[in-house]
Parts: sequence; structure tokens; C-alpha cells
Amino acid sequence: MKKTFKAIVAVVMCATMLFSTVVGVSAASTTADEENAVMASVAQVITTGLNKAVDALLNFVSGVLPATVKVEDPSAYAAYADDNFYAGTEEFIDEPAEGAQWKLGYADASILPADFSTGKYYKGGYDINLQLSECIDDLKVRVIALDDGSGRGITVFAVVDCLGLANDDVRNIRAAVAEALPDVEFTSINVSATHVHSGIDTQGIYTDTFGHVIKNLIAAITGSDDLCDPVDTDLLATIQAQTAACVKEAVAEMTTGTLEYAKTDISDYVRDRTDPEIMLDDMYCLIFNPDNGDASTVISNFGVHPECIGYGTQLITSDFVYYTEETLNKAGYNYMFIEGAVGTYTEENGKSGDGLDLDRVEATIRYGHEVGNILIAVATGMTEEEIAAAYAAGVVYTNDYTEEALATDNCTIWYEGWEAVTTEKVAPILNIKLKAMTVDVKNGVYKAFGKLSLANNVMYEDADGNVTASTEIGYMELGENLKVILCPGETYAELIVGGENMADFSLDCAYDVMAEEGEDILVFDLMNDALGYIMPDNDFVYFRMEADFALADSWGLTSIGANAASDVYGAIYDLYGSVR
Repeated sequence: MKKTFKAIVAVVMCATMLFSTVVGVSAASTTADEENAVMASVAQVITTGLNKAVDALLNFVSGVLPATVKVEDPSAYAAYADDNFYAGTEEFIDEPAEGAQWKLGYADASILPADFSTGKYYKGGYDINLQLSECIDDLKVRVIALDDGSGRGITVFAVVDCLGLANDDVRNIRAAVAEALPDVEFTSINVSATHVHSGIDTQGIYTDTFGHVIKNLIAAITGSDDLCDPVDTDLLATIQAQTAACVKEAVAEMTTGTLEYAKTDISDYVRDRTDPEIMLDDMYCLIFNPDNGDASTVISNFGVHPECIGYGTQLITSDFVYYTEETLNKAGYNYMFIEGAVGTYTEENGKSGDGLDLDRVEATIRYGHEVGNILIAVATGMTEEEIAAAYAAGVVYTNDYTEEALATDNCTIWYEGWEAVTTEKVAPILNIKLKAMTVDVKNGVYKAFGKLSLANNVMYEDADGNVTASTEIGYMELGENLKVILCPGETYAELIVGGENMADFSLDCAYDVMAEEGEDILVFDLMNDALGYIMPDNDFVYFRMEADFALADSWGLTSIGANAASDVYGAIYDLYGSVR
């Protein structure tokens, strides 16, 4: 497959080079803008042809692959759908219950397995088969248990420092929670990932991939059930046990208090690496202040790949998330990061880099500390003058500004020009509804991995060779003006706010479908599953060729296919319509 694919790409690239030379000669008498337009048009034609060829090849190969015994007939899904699944609140309310108050409990714990320093663990997110044993900070699970006082039950959110978790692994975590707390009424138990690209592999595609392919292919051909464990079983057992323990602690620690909401522009710290550049510029913050004076809990939500540590390093780390938490802990807060509409958005270190030659670890620490500083300023409502005074007094804020940094012309202290943020009270209303469903798998790579059981996703194949995967979607309301999409993949922001590449898409953006004036839509991505990228169907490509004929935008390779957005967001809109 690999050699055939390379051959196709080589042929297409040779044709591209030849054609571009001809175009360059014929365009000698044209303007630069006209020449660029011609080049862009040619690149688009080649992109279309290349993707059709790649799609045909991938689906041919995946179509002829035998399936392992773990891949079942779609009729088996009915029995699976309700297994360790929580549907949410039975009824939605529009006003707080009489005398209702928010209750929240928080807990966190390390998920590093006991034998991490001696065991065989692989980095999940950059390289294949990269075995590591050194962690420079920690990998954790953070949990909140939340109740709006309506008597309808407790809603749990757990976030794990990892790339992503398959829906089946989420259901196993729920089973562990139910066993630990058999008498607690939960409306839902939701598990997501910080999507850190420098944790331990929890998706099965960064381990001994080639060895697993051979083993499972032989098993599929022979009908054997001797299959690889895609994700390390000790790691999964640790995540399940620690999450269940944290939920038990968080429920026990639940106390009454007030919930506040705020948002602030975070665009200086995040960038979109895919055209067109469409982003959600705000970081959304929920702040719970307990009545008993215990530590407040800050929950931040914005879309960004935590990959400050970058490529080319063999270190295990939870990236900026750890250092953001470190800053908030220093100021007396608990912290949870819930991944937002992450799409192809990654960290932008320019604002926090001061133009200095920082190594990857230093850059990660600086970035995390500044995000933490911003969150403290949001939670406290401090002005620029008050923040400067706090720095001068050496309290509250983590200060990474060295004399060397301050002496450079590039130094941009984060709070310069800061405008105080006003928080708003969130009424004690928590409505949540989830739906278990299957989605079609059209991407040949994803389909091949599924048929060979190289990840923990539960897959089904019918008699005609059509492959589907089990997943979940959800919708939640907090207070009167916050609407939350629980998405099992990585959402492109245009699906939320619209954009030029939505013109030919069959669905409207979420704000047009779901929001009224004064309402905000938050996205909790990678929630209860990890399906990969979710981009508008008409914008799906395996590869995109730029006007200079450079290959880019290979994100479609890690997606269920060109149907991802219409299937997932179509179901979310249907779910929303069923309750609103």
C-alpha cells in the first residue's frame, strides 16, 4: 500500500512540476496577481485529482482487507448502545428550582502508571513507535461533579491529559465510576481529553503500529481472536481507577456556591494553521466560588492543540496545561481545562516568547504561566493597574520576565493594555442530553485501522462492506445564556460561527441554528470519543496543494471522512431540536 501510494503521489507531482513550468513560461507577460491566480487554479485542479486518486486507492485497500473478530455486524450495536451510557436529564427546565443553589466538587490525580519509568510506553501524538520513560511534570485526570439543585442528579466532567479516548474506553471508565458509587444518581458522566500531543498513547496508533498491523492481519485472515492490545492495558486501568477515585472524591467534596461566567480574547495565543483562517477568538471561563471559603475552581474552555513542547523532543509532558494549573494553584484556585473547538488551531508563542531564543521546555512553561495569569485576571476582575501592583509586590502572578527579556524591544508583558473583565452570575440551571449513535466511516485509512482493530473504537461492517463506528454526541445548557455542544471530534470553528467555506455546506453554522441574541455557544471537543477532525463536508481533503504546489493540510487523513460534519453536527442539531 505504502509503495503504491508513493508511486501515485510521485506521478502526480511530476505532472504538476511539468505543468507549472509550462504555466510559468506562458505567464511571463502577465501580472503577478494573474499568475498567482492561474497557479492557484492549477493547484486546485491537481488537489482534486490527487484526492480522488488517494480516496480510490485507500478505499480499495481497506475494502479488500479482512476484518478481525472484534468487528461485528451492525445488528450488534443495539445491545451496545445502552451499555454504560447516560442519556442526561429527563426534562429540561427554564428556571431554577425553588431555593436551588449550585453545588460543585473537584478532584485530580496522576494517571502515570506505577511502572512508568521501567514499563514500555509510547508517546502519543507526534511519532510512531517512540518509546519513552521520562516525564518532566505530570499527566493527570481532573474531575468536577456539578449539581444545579433541581434534584435531577449529578453531572460529571472528567478531563484526561492525553490525545484522546475511544468511546468504548469512556464507557469502561463509567463502569468503574458506577461501581465506586453505586448509590449516586448521575445524569451523565462525560470524559474528554486535553488533547496533549506529548502524553502516553491512548489511541493505539502511535505504538508498534507495523507489528500490530501484521499480527492483526494474520488474525483477521485466520479468524483468530489473538489480537494486539492497541492501548497499554495498565495505562487504561490506571486511568479508569484514578478517574473513578476522583469522581468519588469530587462527589464527597461537593459544596454550595455561586457559578460565574466570563470570556476574554485569547487570539494572541492561538493561531489557525489552515486556510481560511476562521477562529473563535475568546477563551471562556467558568468560576465556581464556594460558600464555605474553600478554593474556587476555574474551568477554561478554548480551542488549541497543547503542543508547545513541539516535535523533535522525546519528553512526556502535559504541556502548557500543567503550568497553567501551577499558576492557578499558586493563587489558590483549582483548575480544569476543557478543550474547545480545536480544529487545526495550535498555540502561538509569539506573545509569550518575548523574542528570546527559548528552548521547548522554557517556551512551554512561559506559555502555560501566561494563560494562567490571564485566567486569574479574569476570575478576579483586576485592572491593568491592579495587576501591575500585584507583580510589583511579588504576589499572585507567576513572573517569568527576566532582566534579559525586559531589555529586549520585543518584550510584550501580557497585561499591557489589559481591560478588566466583568463576570456574570450563572443561574443554577443545568440541562443536558446525550445520544449514542453510529457514524459512517468513509476515510479508507480510518476504515482500515478499524477493520484491523488497531484502535479501541468499536466498529461494525455490514454485508456490503460499509463500516460504521460507535460514538456519542451531546447538548448542554448552563444558566440562561450558555449553550454547550459536546462533540466527539475536533471541530473546525466555521461550523460554529460560519465562514466562506460554509457556502456550499448543507448545514448552517451553530450560531445560526442554536443561538439567540445574548447567548454564547461553547464547544467541548473530544468529549466521550475521539473521531478526529470534523470539517465541513465540502472542504474535506486528504491533502491540499497550495499555489506554490507545496502539499499541505493533510488533516483529512485523521478523520472519519467527508461525512464527519454532516453526520455529527446534523445529529447535534437534531438533538437540540428534540429538546428546544
